[in-house]
Amino acid sequence: MTLKEMEYLLVTAQTHSITEAAKRLYVAQPSMTHAIQSVEKEIGFPIFVRSRTGVVITPQGQEFLEDIRTVYEQMAAVEHKYIEKSADRKMFSVSLQHFPLATEAFVSFLHSEMGTSGYHTKILEGRTREVIQNVASGRSEIGILHFLDQSERVILKEIRKAKLEFYSIKRLRPYLIFGKRHPLHGKDTVSEEELSLYPMLRYDQGMDGSLNVAEEGWFSMDADRKITISDGLTMLHLLQKTDAYTISTGAPASFLLRHDLVGIPLCDGERMKLGWIKKNDTILQPLAKQYLRLLNQFIGE
Repeated sequence: MTLKEMEYLLVTAQTHSITEAAKRLYVAQPSMTHAIQSVEKEIGFPIFVRSRTGVVITPQGQEFLEDIRTVYEQMAAVEHKYIEKSADRKMFSVSLQHFPLATEAFVSFLHSEMGTSGYHTKILEGRTREVIQNVASGRSEIGILHFLDQSERVILKEIRKAKLEFYSIKRLRPYLIFGKRHPLHGKDTVSEEELSLYPMLRYDQGMDGSLNVAEEGWFSMDADRKITISDGLTMLHLLQKTDAYTISTGAPASFLLRHDLVGIPLCDGERMKLGWIKKNDTILQPLAKQYLRLLNQFIGE
């Protein structure tokens, strides 16, 4: 299987259409169809099921595509660097949950790299298990995770199962976050009874999610009214425009001020552990080390 055939497969999977993939890659459709069929014959199972509306990825095909994606990216990087004789391009990818401090550190990281001749960086925001999977598969070099103390045993078990290492940065205090127009704005402390009057926003963790992998931890168990979302932009909009609240940590004052939000520290003894993960027995590249230094600076502030 060639690098070009891998590209055909990955673009077809992305577009769910051989016709559309052929257009994007400026390839004749019969040639692409023949190449895909050749690979399927070589591996012994179908990657796609054809239909009138496009293609559907088979379960075996999904696993196969995940495996070749990392190989393709690595081979493409080598070809770009050595065969095409282009300038050396720095590469770095980090996966993280919805954690404002980590995003702020990434912005600072980008500013520090603006003067370099070439780079390719990725920041992948997602669910807790997606962060672990991205690092395990090689899609990201490091991952940033935060979780409650009582979830530590479960999270660390999943990290070790994925053959990853966890490095603790700091234990942080959870905060109650809501908009400046919220009825609770102005209070120094909020009781459970007061909080029960308002809906809680939480991030979706998928069908296999549990309170142990929830970014809000076990706090969401006590909420009678819950709103589940999947992205940070929706979270910000709902916090600004409704009486909903969320539980978070690592939201710097500048971030709250910029988005018209307020943070009140929770009074109970719960703490969230913040740390980063990487593959076992791997050495961090310079860009990853630089990002972690900046993240530590933001945490210290």
